[in-house]
Amino acid sequence: MSIEQVTVFGGSGFIGRAIVQALARQGYQIRVAVRRTELAEPVTTSGDVGQIMLMRSNIRMPQSVAVAVAGSQAVVNATGIPFQRGRQRYQSVHVDGARNIAAACKAAGVERLVHISGIGADRESGNPFIRSKGQAEQAVVAEFEQATFLRPSVVFGHDDQIFNRMAGIAAKAPFLPIVGSGKVRVQPVFVGDVSAAAAAVLAKPETAKSVFELGGPLIYTYRELAELVLRTIDRRRPIIGIPAELMKIAGFFAQQIALFGLRPPLTADQVELMCHDNVVRAGAPSLDSLGIQPTAAEVILPTYLDRFRIGGRYNQHASA
Repeated sequence: MSIEQVTVFGGSGFIGRAIVQALARQGYQIRVAVRRTELAEPVTTSGDVGQIMLMRSNIRMPQSVAVAVAGSQAVVNATGIPFQRGRQRYQSVHVDGARNIAAACKAAGVERLVHISGIGADRESGNPFIRSKGQAEQAVVAEFEQATFLRPSVVFGHDDQIFNRMAGIAAKAPFLPIVGSGKVRVQPVFVGDVSAAAAAVLAKPETAKSVFELGGPLIYTYRELAELVLRTIDRRRPIIGIPAELMKIAGFFAQQIALFGLRPPLTADQVELMCHDNVVRAGAPSLDSLGIQPTAAEVILPTYLDRFRIGGRYNQHASA
């Protein structure tokens, strides 16, 4: 069976939007299944007229998921939440939602399921976020054993959280804080490469029942990332390590603004993630395995962090 229509869950999110764009370029008919279709409306311009259709769907509700999957030969699950609030919990979104999608795929006879996870996903982890990612993979395999998993490292791109947050702090604060010594390693991967990987595995039937770890061409410490951001926005700031426990406390209190519908600048779970290496394992199938040349952060960051320079993106000479 050839793949003509793909349902993408989470198509209004940072990674989901990029995946829809990549699939549209390959000529697929795309159904974007999201809770709030108004947030996904901009993505419809990524394809030809009628190529991308929005559908209201809630992954916590199996019947809603079944309707969104019906008629598609492939499904991509790019749903995820960076923090918990209200009914949006790691268990309900990452785990139960993934299980509902996988079960619907099996019932509908879907040919391929691609699940976006993360490097380090571990159902035994003490970190609730990482644990839910690992439990989600387990839940998917139990329902749809032919699923393909993509595990990206920290993902960067125009709307990312990590580099925009660091640059925003550096533009306003007298110093740039990092967690602990900043020696923890990370392998940032461009969102365009993650979306290309999703399209690539759908075009390769042999990638079913496989796991790919996605990282960029370079491994950095968080201190090196801070230095990279400062160079990119041409600002001089001391980089100061803050003990992880203090940062977790700050993240806990910052997360309370989520009660008012606002996005917290940092959470305790995110601090915990920055205490552990997040790099592709040696020998693991990766972007190279899919014929994709990883894009370096140095190439992409100037295209969207220049707005944090003194005078904005139109002033290329001032520094502070």
